[in-house]
Amino acid sequence: MASSRLSFWLRSLLAAPRRLLSRRFAREVMTLQMGSFATMGLQFITSIIIANLLNPAPFGVYYQARALLDLVAMLANLAVGQALITRLAAAYTKGDRDECLRLLGYFLKVGLVVSLVEAGVGLLGGSVLGAVVLNDPDIGEMARILFITPPLLVAYNLVLLALQSTRQVKRLALLENGALMLGSLLNLGVVAAGGGVSGLLYTVAFTPILTSGAALLLYRSTLPRMVGLPTLGQIVRAAPAVAFGRYFAFSALVSLDKNFANLISLAPLLLLGNLSGDAEVAYFKVASNLTLTLLAVPMAPISRNLYAKLAEVRSCLGVAYVGRPLVQVTIGGIAMSSVMAAGLMVIAPFVLQLYRPEYGPALGAMYGLGLRCATLGFAIGLGPLYQVLGAMKLAIASKVVPALVMVGMGSVLIPSMGAAGAAWTVSATYLVGDAISACLVWWMLRREKRRAALVLSGGRG
Repeated sequence: MASSRLSFWLRSLLAAPRRLLSRRFAREVMTLQMGSFATMGLQFITSIIIANLLNPAPFGVYYQARALLDLVAMLANLAVGQALITRLAAAYTKGDRDECLRLLGYFLKVGLVVSLVEAGVGLLGGSVLGAVVLNDPDIGEMARILFITPPLLVAYNLVLLALQSTRQVKRLALLENGALMLGSLLNLGVVAAGGGVSGLLYTVAFTPILTSGAALLLYRSTLPRMVGLPTLGQIVRAAPAVAFGRYFAFSALVSLDKNFANLISLAPLLLLGNLSGDAEVAYFKVASNLTLTLLAVPMAPISRNLYAKLAEVRSCLGVAYVGRPLVQVTIGGIAMSSVMAAGLMVIAPFVLQLYRPEYGPALGAMYGLGLRCATLGFAIGLGPLYQVLGAMKLAIASKVVPALVMVGMGSVLIPSMGAAGAAWTVSATYLVGDAISACLVWWMLRREKRRAALVLSGGRG
């Protein structure tokens, strides 16, 4: 009897990978992750070499300049980004060609307008931005060249939207990982040639010319597989006729939520730049690159593919059925992030030996980020769920308290602890945010189940 049970469990264990890979979602995630791990390896190596070629202070200046671009992009982006993925995925699933054309035209039109605003603000007011945000006008002046990037990225982001919404996973992985690898290699080449921080900023600014060109070629070659999507020419011709207000209310809320989250993640750099020094910014970024950035590589494909998956489930089965795949993915994500975080904390001192001795203070920041790394898997389904349920106001409200924790705790810890203080602030902030989100998700899923039961009972009770 015992041997038969053991045999049964062994067969079940051996069959589990086959059952998992029989599911389209799992296969797509694995495809994205395989490409992401290859990219992660290259980025890991190039980031170490670049950090060693630059001293901590110049390395910190580079990241502060990048932070200025990210900040302006967040403040200006109120109508594009991830906001249209679920809607385009739903329209594509239903075969609604006209809606697909309108959505892509809207993305192109508003994306160009927003990106040109971003570019104008940065190019004309770089020094002022540096003085106001970082108390350093020189960094703002150096960052001006980065603001030509947003208009150059519109075509690239348009193609990403189309590929992700139609779940063209292999081509999506090829485009994204190819762009990241190209950027990493060009950055490394420029710094190795003695270009320094200025050369690095120019490389970051002009690389999108190459990636956007490749994206447009990929879209044309993939279009026969995406039946129902328009040609590039049709999108360009349709864009002027799509009213700004057609999708603005929904997309603005989604983008506001995303920008709020990005602002919280950007806050440690801004606080460090104002309350500490350039070197502390570098220590924090090294720690973040070795922990959060590495863990985000396997997590991001799961979250992004879940946008289209949940939209498809809602369109085909109904909103009450989105809970099961969400819970399954979240449990798997938490398990993955916890195991990987534990491993990273063990090897942290040894990995840091790859850097110059001047980066030694980054070790304390790595340990401070350990708690955030362990809980990273919890959040992978939050964005898709809020969008699919149309609960963007709740999503925004859930970030108010974490933002207050970030500013309050950071203002206390960073002046005395530097990068380590910023790291512990990050972990505490996201722990509070995850607790709030867990309560909201539980409430939303129960609400949808009650609604579905009420419909099935004919409205009685």
